[in-house]
Amino acid sequence: VDPVELGLHDYFDIIKRPMDLGTIQKKIESGSYHAIEDFSADVRLTFDNAMLYNEANSVVHDMAKELKIKFTKDYGALLASLEAEETERRKNDKACSLCGCEKLLFEPPVFFCNGLSCPTSRIRRNTHFYVGGNKQYFFCNQCYNELDENVQIDMGDLTLKKNELKKRKNDEVHEESWVQCDDCNRWIHQICGLFNTRQNKEHKSEYRCPQCLLEKRKANPQTIQAKPPGAEDLQRTKLSEWLEKHVAGKVEERRKTLLREKAESEQNMSELDALKAMGDAGPIIIRQVTSTDRKLEVRERMKRRYAHKNYPDEFPFRCKCIVVFQKLDGVDVILFALYVYEHDAKNPAPNTRTVYVSYLDSVHFMRPRKLRTFVYHEILISYLDYARQRGFATAHIWACPPLKGDDYIFYAKPEDQKTPKDGRLRQWYIDMLVECQKRDIVGKVTNMYDLYFANEKLDATAVPYLEGDYFPGEAENIIKDIEEGGSKKGGSSSKKSKKKRNGSSSSSSSGTSNKTKSKSKAGRSGTRSGSNDEDEVEMPEPSYKDGGRDQVMVKLGDTIQPMKESFIVAFLNWKGAKEEDMVVPKEITEYREKAKKEKEESGKDPTADDVLSSALADEASSSSSNNRKRDANGNIRAAGSNSSSTTATDKNGQLVKIADDDIDEMDCEFFNNRQAFLNLCRGNHYQFDELRRSKHTSMMVLWHLHNRGAPKFVQQCASCNREILTGTRHHCNVCTDFDLCDECFKNPNTDRGACNHKLDAIPVEGEKESQSSSSGFTEAQRKERQKNIKLHIQLIEHASRCKSSSCKSSNCAKMKSYLKHGQTCKLKTIGGCKICKRIWTLLRIHANQCKSSNCPIPQCIAIRERIRQLTKQQQAMDDRRRQEMNRHYRHGMTESR
Repeated sequence: VDPVELGLHDYFDIIKRPMDLGTIQKKIESGSYHAIEDFSADVRLTFDNAMLYNEANSVVHDMAKELKIKFTKDYGALLASLEAEETERRKNDKACSLCGCEKLLFEPPVFFCNGLSCPTSRIRRNTHFYVGGNKQYFFCNQCYNELDENVQIDMGDLTLKKNELKKRKNDEVHEESWVQCDDCNRWIHQICGLFNTRQNKEHKSEYRCPQCLLEKRKANPQTIQAKPPGAEDLQRTKLSEWLEKHVAGKVEERRKTLLREKAESEQNMSELDALKAMGDAGPIIIRQVTSTDRKLEVRERMKRRYAHKNYPDEFPFRCKCIVVFQKLDGVDVILFALYVYEHDAKNPAPNTRTVYVSYLDSVHFMRPRKLRTFVYHEILISYLDYARQRGFATAHIWACPPLKGDDYIFYAKPEDQKTPKDGRLRQWYIDMLVECQKRDIVGKVTNMYDLYFANEKLDATAVPYLEGDYFPGEAENIIKDIEEGGSKKGGSSSKKSKKKRNGSSSSSSSGTSNKTKSKSKAGRSGTRSGSNDEDEVEMPEPSYKDGGRDQVMVKLGDTIQPMKESFIVAFLNWKGAKEEDMVVPKEITEYREKAKKEKEESGKDPTADDVLSSALADEASSSSSNNRKRDANGNIRAAGSNSSSTTATDKNGQLVKIADDDIDEMDCEFFNNRQAFLNLCRGNHYQFDELRRSKHTSMMVLWHLHNRGAPKFVQQCASCNREILTGTRHHCNVCTDFDLCDECFKNPNTDRGACNHKLDAIPVEGEKESQSSSSGFTEAQRKERQKNIKLHIQLIEHASRCKSSSCKSSNCAKMKSYLKHGQTCKLKTIGGCKICKRIWTLLRIHANQCKSSNCPIPQCIAIRERIRQLTKQQQAMDDRRRQEMNRHYRHGMTESR
């Protein structure tokens, strides 16, 4: 139906949700439907609209009514046919009784080289490479050939030798593993049955498939089943509580609006029926999984070029990761993750009071699906509200989607989930910031070019230097070009333009491009003389060190100017905000005044959010002052003590600690950066491409979060395909990735395939089922634990430097023996030694803070190098995004000419 062409002027007054069969066909062809129910609803809506707009007994009304009846009949027959096929497929002995499928394959694994020649480079498919160290480290053929046979390869957490690396070909395809139900003896995919292999101790754990478990619960409804720790049991923080309370209230309002709209659009549909049609939507749970102090080292050329301005060598910041879960069919599923970097008031300029929305990623399984954008916007809005009340002044966002084949945070997302183009992603952020402006959270919204590059007086030291951002990498490349003489041609052209230039040196940045690119002496005014002699004298441009125009800013400004809208800068409405930074468009001001008037007329009291905002602002103000709080006895509390922490009640009514995410250190090795989480998911086939896999992946990630000390990767038995968690594994030093569990090794009938070599017995340390996360600790236990960690790190530092054979410290000799053990331990190469694990954790904490270029502590340099490699993997993806963005806009400019 084309109401405009047909002259139906009142069509949109009567029909609130237009739909037609042509639109439905386009949605089918584009894969927009994710459930057959959505398709059915649109077809029914088409016929309902036709009957609603046209009078009863008219030709169109009767035809639509007849077609709807026929569609309902055919649709029911189709569902019955599909259900019969599904039931028949599940009866197959070779198929999974839950999904009805047989052999299911994972995504082909992705490997990144750890060698020196091409670090962080992806190893190409169908090429040979070498692997070692518990399958965590990989070397391409070139880097392997460059290794020395007699030199150990120190990877930080373990050491390798060249002859220990196993040759493999990157052509592997892994199949999903199976598990047998102990009640019905049916075989199902481990992922379909949500089977946790890490809890299958000695392969003797009892397992019931979901079908048998459901039957048992129906037979004994009063029986309470023990549940493993879930998303709600993770550590709560002030930030996560703020986000969850805000989002929960907004989601409830939005859900009511959607229910009302659906009930109004469907004829004779009650709100209860509308609720059923929207599907079962579980609660949204928001948790903060990491909050750590990190530092961003300034790249060499940038540091060297601006050393005369005392440019910092590094920028410390607070890295926070937010993960969002939703209960789907009773299972906690990860749907959204967000990394933010906070540079507080103590940070050196230009990063002072800056927050950077670094990475965010999502999968489209949220219910109802219409809430996705709304929920994610509300999370960002509430975070910016939290940040500005903590004293942050600006928020920076680089709106650039990942390249094809790259993952941001979640590994292997659904094929039908499209990656947004840069324009759409940019508009997504702008829509969120406009809503922030309406709520008086954000003032002026601008871009990096207009803020920094349009002002000729600024040099590159004025631009915030943020990890993962566009500026650090591009600035380094431009400085390299300038140092290698790439700017000579540009310099001569600028001289020519300078001869033609008239006017004062204080010309505004909004002038012509020639004026922008030309230079003038600092402090000089009036009209330039046309004398050739004077031109010759003034030909050498003043250096950027002497107040001249910084060529880095000129070249970088020319590069980003066509794509400047992708580099968003928002001024937050914090306590010390400047008036000029709070200027907003006229329509935003009118909206605020209207909302304020409506609130006054309704006589509404301050909301809980308003009260909480006020309390948070007061707390931020008090924490920044020099006056420390006193305890109950009047004694001044130690600096850094968690004096502002609070408590709340969990789902069982028990008190739980609310950690202060600005004070408490929440270290999570595999969530501290997105690359570590991607590596965890890739190495364990934790994928998000299907809902069933997302459920299983979320279950395993939660297990790792509650058992942070457990190994991240374990070996599988080559015969029974079970993970070897305890006892002894028998390893072949000749065959690639060949291990047998103790049971299969002792069984003479075990099929060993092509392997007939001697197997070495290697003990495997059992995993303890304990909550390693700090959520289970009391305040006193947490402080005692942090104190012990600091003391042990001090002892390691002392023992590494101590040369005395008769040291007065009673623990010095013991720590020296532990450090010596770490250099000779054979189990270290497989990550199986308990002592090495504990020492490694302490060394990693030390290495994160160490700045010494010749630190005597064992492994410190190697661990820092390992951290740099992870950072380089992130930088490699960011560089690919930056290069593609440059190529795209340059190509667009070329075509426009």
